Amino acid sequence: MNHQQRVAELYTQHAPAIQRYILRRVHDYSLAEDLTSEVFVRVLESLHTYTDRGLPIEAWLYRIAHDRVIDSYRSQRRRPVTSLDACEIETPQSPAYEAENESAFIDMLNHLTEEQRAVLLLRYGDELTFSEIATKLARTEGSVKQLNKRGIRQLKGVYRPVISA
Repeated sequence: MNHQQRVAELYTQHAPAIQRYILRRVHDYSLAEDLTSEVFVRVLESLHTYTDRGLPIEAWLYRIAHDRVIDSYRSQRRRPVTSLDACEIETPQSPAYEAENESAFIDMLNHLTEEQRAVLLLRYGDELTFSEIATKLARTEGSVKQLNKRGIRQLKGVYRPVISA
């Protein structure tokens, strides 16, 4: 099977879940579609460099999706915003605030092991049960719960709230 066929197979199997994952973060259906396409273009470009580390390829796909969402937030932050109001206040719902929090969250995720990150993204990002995660990651349910618990503990240790001025 060549790379293009493998990417087509991955797309068929995982694109709907990846798109839901992205949509929950960007809250814009057309942007989620675009970012999903970008994820699979990236997969096509880099599948030949993918190395199996014992995790399912889904963890890699979600990592790419996560990176595309962050890139989207960053590019939105760089775009000039024209407002009709003379005084525009940054609210907790604004894209800049969300991007800043998302960036801080990524920094926190970098403190986790790859396995902890995969479990937390599947559990809270894709809202899978421990049993479903255990099946996807070829682990026992107990080890998935333990990875989840340790990952949350690790995140609590490095959490620093973002305060906007």
